[in-house]
Amino acid sequence: MPQNQQPQQAAQQAQQAIQQAEQAVQQATQQANPQAIQQAQQQLQQATQLLQQAQNSAQPQQQQQFQQVQQQLQQANQQLQQAVQQQNQQQ
Repeated sequence: MPQNQQPQQAAQQAQQAIQQAEQAVQQATQQANPQAIQQAQQQLQQATQLLQQAQNSAQPQQQQQFQQVQQQLQQANQQLQQAVQQQNQQQ
């Protein structure tokens, strides 16, 4: 595999992980389920690690792709925080 394709694949993997985590967050929010929220948090953390690893091996011209993925990650994190706040209010 050419060197410059690896980071791109890693970015895509991270993106998929983030999307899965986002879905988990949405489900957890709907269910208001503390365990589901924790799982979503773990998924997001894993996605963050994937993203960081991918970014470390990426070339400068690929960094733009990572910025988009990072924005997705931030949105997912915000969603998660809202879910946690809702959870706390309901208790």
